[in-house]
Amino acid sequence: MKRTKITLLFAVVWALTSWAQQQDTDRFSKVINRLVEAMNKHDYTGIVREYDASMTAAFPLTNTTVLFKNYETQYGRVVRTDQPQIKAADQAVCVIYFERGVQDLTLYLNDQDKIKGFIFTTHIASESKPAQQTQPAPTTTQTSPAPSVSTTAAETPSAPVQTTPAVSTPSAGTATTAQPPAPVIADKQQTELSIPFKNTWTVITGGKPREGSAKNNLLQQQFAYEFSAVDADGSRYRTDGKANEDYYSYGKEVLATADGTVIEVIDGIRENTPGSRNPYAPIGNAVTIQHSTREYSVLSYLKPGSIRVKSGDRVTRGQVIAQCGNSGGATEPSIHYHLQDSPYLQTAKGLKFYFERAMITKEGKKELKINYLPEAGETASPE
Repeated sequence: MKRTKITLLFAVVWALTSWAQQQDTDRFSKVINRLVEAMNKHDYTGIVREYDASMTAAFPLTNTTVLFKNYETQYGRVVRTDQPQIKAADQAVCVIYFERGVQDLTLYLNDQDKIKGFIFTTHIASESKPAQQTQPAPTTTQTSPAPSVSTTAAETPSAPVQTTPAVSTPSAGTATTAQPPAPVIADKQQTELSIPFKNTWTVITGGKPREGSAKNNLLQQQFAYEFSAVDADGSRYRTDGKANEDYYSYGKEVLATADGTVIEVIDGIRENTPGSRNPYAPIGNAVTIQHSTREYSVLSYLKPGSIRVKSGDRVTRGQVIAQCGNSGGATEPSIHYHLQDSPYLQTAKGLKFYFERAMITKEGKKELKINYLPEAGETASPE
């Protein structure tokens, strides 16, 4: 008798859970269907009508029009979508199939099923789960192609990257916890990246494509960054900065930015004295980590003899892989980091990337950033 009651209780709980999940899937599906229909009709006002008030204020019609015209120009119409995969009460991911490409849409909804944020990222089919049952995009009348425009929402003039805060849905009796804003990013990489250090570091260089990188065929460096540790006053060294050991960065732990497999290790490159660099081995001591077939992290300027991993090793996000040094193209102890699209340093193209989250200080103000694109002059630290 007791076993029968337990079985019945399990069946009831399973049924309720399945029903709740289906309800969540249905609400996201309805919003995605309306969004796709508006996209295919070039109805940008209709897209904005799906936003909540804060989203509308943060990402108005002008910015929305630029973003979705760009997607029409680059990818064409939406031809179908997969069933959304629920990630949280307010978040789902849906694969969007365009005429000329496939994207993952991460969508955030409020309690009234209004969009409070979204992210488009490149879909990597080889690493995805089997496709869910698909649904056709609404039938629409195709108009003439939109003119070529800026490629990213983040680079659109006055287009904010972040929107209204996403609020977690609490269980009964728990307090509502405000989460950081849900972002609107059209060009974000697939891999979730964390900053490669502990404590507080400043962004020495980076934030814009490096001048001359394309001209000099250094495409892997066009979105490269260099970070240096600082003290509470923002100083990078203790006394005069004439010795490597004088810098707060020197010997500090360098962390893997994401899970992956080490595919190349370079070690044994001599260190520079501050103010000089090594033009014969500009990458210095380095570790390259493969995250997917299209995304590879390169961490370099490492201290010789400090690298703790070898080619073929699996690493996890936040794992210590080496110590910060002053090798290669560095002129002081610092961490060089960039993301590239192939394993070959000599021919790879650098990818624009965002760190998942970081505490940023700029002009004396601290702010937790979600999907953080570093800029020179900022200081960054883990939460």
